[in-house]
Amino acid sequence: MKHIIKCLGSLLAVVLLTAAFTACSDDDLNGSANVGLGIKVFFPTKVVTNQPITINGSGFNGVNEIEFPGGVKVTSFETVSDHMIRVNAPAGISKEGGKIVVRTADNQTESPQALTVGRTVVSGFSQQEGETVTGGNLITVFGTDLEFINKVELLDAEGETQFIDQKDFYRKGTSTVVFRIPPKNIYEGTFVGYIHTYDGQRLPMPELTYEQASNGGHFEIQKTIIWKNDGVKGTIDWGNVNCRFAMDGHDGNNECVATFPEDVWEKMKTGTFYALCRPDADWYQIRITNGWWDTQWMGADNDISPNNMSDRIIDNGDGTFYIEINFGDDPIVGTLDDKHLLFTGSGYTLLELYFIE
Repeated sequence: MKHIIKCLGSLLAVVLLTAAFTACSDDDLNGSANVGLGIKVFFPTKVVTNQPITINGSGFNGVNEIEFPGGVKVTSFETVSDHMIRVNAPAGISKEGGKIVVRTADNQTESPQALTVGRTVVSGFSQQEGETVTGGNLITVFGTDLEFINKVELLDAEGETQFIDQKDFYRKGTSTVVFRIPPKNIYEGTFVGYIHTYDGQRLPMPELTYEQASNGGHFEIQKTIIWKNDGVKGTIDWGNVNCRFAMDGHDGNNECVATFPEDVWEKMKTGTFYALCRPDADWYQIRITNGWWDTQWMGADNDISPNNMSDRIIDNGDGTFYIEINFGDDPIVGTLDDKHLLFTGSGYTLLELYFIE
């Protein structure tokens, strides 16, 4: 009898063990099926020809073709990972815009949001025809869709062509671009410079007279880092992972990742500073609010994302982007001393806070 019971026990163990393996295998298969091919988001959502685009989603390792609005197909792109593709916008995208489609050998999926096509239009400059400017001065370009400007063409001290790359712009946005004239390496005389865009436009600047900076003059663009992520703070995830900042002496509960001297804090509240971010594989949303969540910069429901207020997101072309922050008269300013400054949301990592001077 004991022998029979023992055999039955062994048989039951085998059945249970087999069931466990089978269930695990089924779960794995279901999990793989659930991941599948899909587009979560892409950025930027407005492009011109040759504009770098990042597409985030899943199942990208097998993608062999991307189709843009108007039936334009691309087979040359960079598959960064199973969740990310980088591609340059091709020529011929329909002006009406539409969805992006990615394809594998046996499957395809389209983006949840539509791609639109931009066109840079320059409406004016801070300097007018015939004026004299000195090396080190700033020149502001005004217009629409200026985020597609990628360089400025001037003459160097020897009269040869030189370019100021977009990474060296003082400031870059959709309606204004600001760049600095080289202090010394600039041709002394009168000439027309040009604005260049990703899609090949070469737009003339006013004819200006350029002078080199005097011997006593020296101008540089200075990036001053206020705070740098040491790698401890990972992906922002609403209440789970946030980045909170305060003025020295105002972090009674030790909740902040950093506190700043009063002069730096005042400069952040009354001037302009920048937030460098890295989008993670999936959808991201950026909320800049106070630590009590009761006053949000630019008002409630104004989270920054590829689908909302996307003009605030300036792509660096290296997998990161920055946001220019100037609170001005926003109601949040009056709350920050007591309630802190909070970066929350989801799907992105805050890398740095910095000034540009």
